[in-house]
Amino acid sequence: MSTKLVFYALVVMGTLLATADGVADDQSNGTITITDLLGRTVSIDLPVERVVLTFYFEEYVPIEGGVDPFERIVGWTRDYWEGRRQWTWETYESAFPEIDDIPDVGYINKGTFNPEKVISLHPDVVITYPSDFETAKEDVAKLEKAGIPIVVVDYHSETLEAYNQSTMLLGKILGREEKAQEIMDFYWEQVEKVTTKLEDLHEPKPTVYVECGNMGPSEYSNSYGKGNMWGELIEKCRGINIAEEAVGAGKNAPISPEYLLKQNPDVIIITGSYWPAVNDSMRLGYCAQLNDSRERLEAFTKRPGWNDLNAVKNGRVYAIDHGLSRSLHSFVALQAMAKCLYPEEFEDLDPAENYKEFHEKFLPVEYSGLWTITL
Repeated sequence: MSTKLVFYALVVMGTLLATADGVADDQSNGTITITDLLGRTVSIDLPVERVVLTFYFEEYVPIEGGVDPFERIVGWTRDYWEGRRQWTWETYESAFPEIDDIPDVGYINKGTFNPEKVISLHPDVVITYPSDFETAKEDVAKLEKAGIPIVVVDYHSETLEAYNQSTMLLGKILGREEKAQEIMDFYWEQVEKVTTKLEDLHEPKPTVYVECGNMGPSEYSNSYGKGNMWGELIEKCRGINIAEEAVGAGKNAPISPEYLLKQNPDVIIITGSYWPAVNDSMRLGYCAQLNDSRERLEAFTKRPGWNDLNAVKNGRVYAIDHGLSRSLHSFVALQAMAKCLYPEEFEDLDPAENYKEFHEKFLPVEYSGLWTITL
């Protein structure tokens, strides 16, 4: 058994012990008391039948499962799903047209969150994530005054412990603990396909540049520092992040073209999604087409000076779906990143096939589109 697998076993054991010690069940009145990912103690009346989500729609759905995974959602931050995960939204809307009628409670990061609307929906619980909770202190106070439990889960910290605790906590709240454990078992099995092999590598680490492709080739968009989103994945996959020093730990920001050309990375990864506001943005996801996505990726290589970069000259330019990081789907990003950095060592690893299996086991929509490509 690898050291990583031992660590996972300890995490699971620790979560189970924490559940035994930190979650008090009162079967007489149907109340549980949980500790969320901010260490807050929250009491929730069971059964939970009405849920408001401000984040983590793509984590909630596989854990909820069932014929209608949206049945208990009475309100959510629609602008996040429809605006920032457009093809994901359209795919789910096609399969479940009723989601179009779920009330929108506003977007905390845009200052449109409406606590009065949430209160009027009479939720049994509001599920959010750390940044939303910290940003909306006054709104949170209104909800708590109204007696509405707020639970914070966290996939943004990108640690196995937080993933496991968040997933099992959602399973506890929804009465889906068995499904939550099944998902985490699958998740770790997929992660092990990368971590076990990386432990045995001793060759020089490749230098890596990751850029969000939302602005298209004409404008440099965000790169990622240490511990932040793609910066964390580069480190986990045994790469050297050239943007680490320029961007700063825990942050994301564009780097200058001059800095990039000077660093001359071995590997370039452009992240894609569907950002309709920018016509030439990098596109990946449920509705992506191979020829179109490749043309878009190739356009980035035509930037001034890029023809002299090692990554371009050696054909090591890739794209990975932006939404795969910091989520229960991040094993796909991890596997794709590992193949980009060490193509020979991970020649037999198929992230697309593994993501298809995840869909078949846990998601209510069919696998389609493209999630990672290379030139």
